[in-house]
Amino acid sequence: MRKVALAFTLLALMASTCKQNGSERTFLPALRLEITGVTGSMASFDITSIDAEKIAYGCSETGNPVLADTLQTGGTGSMVNPVRLTDLKPGTDYTFCAQGIGPGGEKGKVASLGFSTVALSPNLYSWEASRSAVPEFADISLVTLGRHNANPPAWTPERFASHVSYTDGSGTPHWLFDAFLCIDSFDPQRGLSYTLTNGRKSSVKASWEDLLELWLGDDGAIKKLDLAVAKAAQALGEPPRPRYVVMSLPDPVMFSNFSDKNSSTVYWGGIDGRQLDFSKPQDQEAAYKWYMDECRRRFNSLALSHVELCGFYILSEELHLSPDFYKSHGLTGVETETFNWKYKHWEEIVPWAASYAHSCNEGMWWIPYHLGPGYKLWKELGLDMAFMQPNYYWDNNSISHPLGKTIEALKRYNMGIELEFEYSLVAEVMADGRLAPDGSGNMVFSKEDIPLLRNRVREYMDAYRDSGLYGYLPIAVYSGTDAWHQLAVSKDPGDMKMFEDICQFIVNSPLK
Repeated sequence: MRKVALAFTLLALMASTCKQNGSERTFLPALRLEITGVTGSMASFDITSIDAEKIAYGCSETGNPVLADTLQTGGTGSMVNPVRLTDLKPGTDYTFCAQGIGPGGEKGKVASLGFSTVALSPNLYSWEASRSAVPEFADISLVTLGRHNANPPAWTPERFASHVSYTDGSGTPHWLFDAFLCIDSFDPQRGLSYTLTNGRKSSVKASWEDLLELWLGDDGAIKKLDLAVAKAAQALGEPPRPRYVVMSLPDPVMFSNFSDKNSSTVYWGGIDGRQLDFSKPQDQEAAYKWYMDECRRRFNSLALSHVELCGFYILSEELHLSPDFYKSHGLTGVETETFNWKYKHWEEIVPWAASYAHSCNEGMWWIPYHLGPGYKLWKELGLDMAFMQPNYYWDNNSISHPLGKTIEALKRYNMGIELEFEYSLVAEVMADGRLAPDGSGNMVFSKEDIPLLRNRVREYMDAYRDSGLYGYLPIAVYSGTDAWHQLAVSKDPGDMKMFEDICQFIVNSPLK
């Protein structure tokens, strides 16, 4: 209900901040506060200001805080001003207050918002205990195991090296991606899906254990990433911060086959001798907790020198939420975003998972497809950041994912962009005459389409720059199973220029 109440407060302030002085009317500044994230030691807010040249604010455990800090808004129109507080006490109640100040020094009403920081787990690992907030990054590369494809091979330090650093045309080396999202959707050994997919059976505990071993085993992919970073450090010096890793959480799907609502809900396996029933949200949460704790334990046992776990990722690209969850946050007319919600429990298990991650000083992220259900409420679900897939790269014949519509949604809901491409972009790969898929999976793109696809990637980057989001919100990069490395090692002049342009887009972001 917070968002509805705050919207009403803003209207009330706007209606009551007009003062009559003779024949003149002076409009006092008005503010609306919205909390956008809370962890054990950090809280972030959006302050929507109207007619305020600057904002005075403060935070306190008791009573009304002193408004000792100030924020210049850069103007007097209506705008959103982000504020981030750090070094807070875990498990503590706070009051945050702010007041708009107009260009003539006139002061508006004080707006206030109460919140509580997350109580931290007593069982933190050293890297978690040392944090003052959930880590942030300017960019993240999606890396997939791709086990069901014969090509590429397993991850190696050499294959990771192209994601870790790059050398520009002048011969200067640069650190490249800040973070890496470990993602996989299919268990080929058992023919099971890690995500909620119609027509395919759901993964079981043994599938999740295999995933842990492939990423975090003694010979797993993350150890190869650490070796790649160590080698790059020989040329670049130590990175400015650890290279962060975000681990995907397999979906705890209610049914053993989601397409068959009569199939078993007690199929996944057990924890501590108890079989889990995924018709119960608390059992889905138990599976999430087990997996998150296993990721944390394995990271700790690997004793990596340059790579650090920074949190987790919701794998499903759509989150159908209950009608009541939407209504409680002031949204109606979203029937298509509530489809089959009662079989998914996202509005219960995602906030729980985010809260548990925060109790460990870890974060939670998400990337829906283009305008995917749930994207309007990603903050209310407790996520630290969400990106959106434009999906424009794969449009064929007609444009079904206009880039302008994506940018509009990113700006409205404060989401980062996902820059997208796959092997269809790489001329050296497509030279053998193979075809590549469009958004419907039809194998239609050929080497003759590469100029079109290169132009679309550049459109992504130009749109992000022109929107004002570049350097303000982070960037995610999806490059299929191996296209980033294929582009990096290609000798085709067009490929080399494309790779240089994307790398410059990454390393030159002011958010770096």
